[in-house]
Amino acid sequence: MGIGIGLVLGVIFMFGYKYTASLSDSQIEEKARALGMIYESERKSILKGDN
Repeated sequence: MGIGIGLVLGVIFMFGYKYTASLSDSQIEEKARALGMIYESERKSILKGDN
């Protein structure tokens, strides 16, 4: 019963939450590179079995 009440309250609170993410492609790439993303063409090694 407590879990049900918690879920209902959580849903009610989420109705008021407004999330707008308007990142440009360059901003997304910048954040991904900060996390370690590299393009396949930038790799220095060739892995066998990699399609």
